[in-house]
Order: sequence, then C-alpha cells, then structure tokens
Amino acid sequence: MPTQDQVDHYNSQGYMIVDDLADGEMLQRLLRASERAKAKVRAGEVDVYTHWATKDNKEPWAIRGILAPEFDETVFAEHMLSDSIMKYVHYFLGTELRLGSILIFTNPYHKDWGLGWHRDLGKQERDGSYEQEMAILNKPQFGMRWQLALVDDACLMLVPGSHRRYRTDHERECLINDGHADIPGQIAIDLKAGQAAIWNGNTIHRSVIKKDVERLTIAGSWSQNRDSDEPEETDVRFTWRLKDSVRAHLPQKMHIHYDRWRALQLG
Repeated sequence: MPTQDQVDHYNSQGYMIVDDLADGEMLQRLLRASERAKAKVRAGEVDVYTHWATKDNKEPWAIRGILAPEFDETVFAEHMLSDSIMKYVHYFLGTELRLGSILIFTNPYHKDWGLGWHRDLGKQERDGSYEQEMAILNKPQFGMRWQLALVDDACLMLVPGSHRRYRTDHERECLINDGHADIPGQIAIDLKAGQAAIWNGNTIHRSVIKKDVERLTIAGSWSQNRDSDEPEETDVRFTWRLKDSVRAHLPQKMHIHYDRWRALQLG
C-alpha cells in the first residue's frame, strides 16, 4: 500500500516513485526475459506487435505481445499478478480487475528517438475547449499504470500537475505542433534500476531516448472492471490477444481478468 505522502504526491503532481514493485529475484528475471525478447525482435525471430523506429523493422522502441506464447516468457504475467504490484492496484482500483497491458520500452540503436508531448487520451478530443478538456481530465480514473526500470532510466519526461489543469498556450503548441520543444516546469523521471513510477496518463508527457543508453523498462497497467462497462472496439495493438493460444498460455489466475477483457472486445 502506498504511503499518504506518496498518494498526496500522485494526486497533486501526477506521479509517485516506488521502490518495491519487484524484489531482486523478480527484477533479474524480468531483465533477462526482456533482453531475450529484444534480441528475438531485433533478429526478426518474433514480432507479435512491435513499434518500430525504422522502416526495415530492425530497431524497436516498444515491444508488445510479451504475454504471447511466441515469446514463451511467463515472468511478465507473474510480475503483473505479483503481490508487489497488486497491493498498489488494489489500493487504486479495488479487487475487481480487467486485464490491462504490459510491454517493454527500449532504445533503438541507430539514432536518438522519442515520442513528442501528449496526453494519453485515446480517441478523446485532443484540441478541445477549456470545458471539453477539463471534462476529460476530471473523469474518474479506472486504471493504474506503472513503469518499472530494469536498468537506470530517465527517458520519461512530464509536466507535474498538468493532469489537473487546462494547457497553457505554449503547451498547446507543443501538444499539437511541436512535440519536442521544452516546456517550462518539465522534469525527467529519473529511475534507478528497480524503481518504478506510478503515474497518471493525463499528465503532459513525452519520452527522450538515447541510442547509446540502454533502455529496458516494463510499462504495465491494470483496469478496474465494472458492470457498466460497454463493449469496445479492439485496439489494433491488442488484436493478437484474441487468439485462443494466448489465453492458454496465461496463468490460470489471470484467466478471469483476460476473459473480462475479451468479453468487451467481442460484445
């Protein structure tokens, strides 16, 4: 369970840093599995769903599909289900859960890389009026996300407190037109290996990745499951999860969470 100071910081600043999302053994297992997954993707041996930084599909910056049998790495599901994760998930979301996501953020080797400033709003309006944006930002949060650094990582940058307010004129310019310009008040979330950030996707954020600084960071999430949830169109990044082979590969304990996710995709 987070401390009150951590919760207060999360609520006011949009993030908190924790040191206990993975013990030493789990951290090493995740590191070795992530190294193997990256090597397989870069060699062209496995590509369940990869975000590529090059047209020839040689340099990944994000590797999805790591729960799939093609990778054969059970530790990622174990991490999601671990008590270390669940004590935070239960605090924020309760115990009725739906499967979220897990992926590896990494560094392409050919050039510096990064995503420009954005909020994680999905298909919601990204350039709306004050009333529209505040309505989006004030919606209850039904998910919890984290980034766990397997090696030192200072790639995530965000603007603290921006999840609670309308953007400034300069922030709008950065969000809409110039995603890599600096924003006053921006900070880099400097994680040492084993540290994690639990953070709000409504914050204005970007990534700054160096080609010669190894990045292996687990980005995960869980969602609250509610009876009122409506069927949703399957995100193209997750169509692979509809294969029967994926469910069969998951731990039995995760099946209920997977089935709830799948039910929404199939209506």
